[in-house]
Amino acid sequence: MVDIAVLFRAVLLLFFMIIPGFIMRKTKLAADNLPLGFTNTILYITQPAMLVVGFFRPFDAAILKTALTILVLSFAIHIMFFASCWLFFRKAPKETAKVYRFGTVFANAGYMGIPLITMILGNESAIYASVYIIGFNFFCWSLGALIYSEDRSYISFKKMFLNAATIPTFIGIIIFCLDIYSYLPAPVSGFAEEALNMLKNTVAPMSMMIIGMRLADLKLKGAFKDVYLYIGLALRLFIFPAAAFAVLFLCKLLGFYDATGFAVVLICAATPAASATSMFAEKFSSDTVTASKFVSISTLLSLVTMPVVAMLLKLL
Repeated sequence: MVDIAVLFRAVLLLFFMIIPGFIMRKTKLAADNLPLGFTNTILYITQPAMLVVGFFRPFDAAILKTALTILVLSFAIHIMFFASCWLFFRKAPKETAKVYRFGTVFANAGYMGIPLITMILGNESAIYASVYIIGFNFFCWSLGALIYSEDRSYISFKKMFLNAATIPTFIGIIIFCLDIYSYLPAPVSGFAEEALNMLKNTVAPMSMMIIGMRLADLKLKGAFKDVYLYIGLALRLFIFPAAAFAVLFLCKLLGFYDATGFAVVLICAATPAASATSMFAEKFSSDTVTASKFVSISTLLSLVTMPVVAMLLKLL
């Protein structure tokens, strides 16, 4: 069972990592292109390291069973979120609607979820969070790109399975399933794990600092006059996590239950709007201001909402 006090402390630690980025931007120590540089570093270097190292452990059939359960749930939940998002923001400006639909469907399960789960449930649970991310990236680079671009060509095997996040995950799965970690000489496996962990440990600080920099650039005056912001926040922080809990509760009623797996799924589903919301808005020349606002404010509010949502685990 997740300790709510421990979760609150973990979220609070991530929250305080926003402050250095905010200060750097306000004092002009961070150039305009620094957030993009940080984003590319995370996307192509530190996140792959985080995803791979989670699978550095001897093969265990019980772990594989839980991982497969989480994978199925991740796919089911993302499909449910995607199908539901079209019911909202119909009267919003076109580009604004794209931002909120993307941000409500895709939570910050990678940059925020994996570090949180590691802090709360221990390093051994990182593999489960990495598996949840498979569903996220499978749909983010296909259905997510479709939301922003309205181009159905993004629904392709290549974009779904071959991207900066799925490739290292597949490498990690191969390492785990073939038990490669156990066969490597201890000095080699130990060195590789330590090096990857050093890179992994930079993901949370860097991703939160990016949010701090974007928050510093955000003009708060008038930001809260956007009625669609409140709808987006309610969906991302409460309604969609509650829907994920409903799926988990139904699974338990049907006789499928895994305490650790369910905790990982709910925590990942309850994280704020994904950083990719802003990244994709820039990529597809959409409403970048609204995207930065939604990501920043949802992250700040998650300090309160995530522990509240996590309390639902007591009902399972």
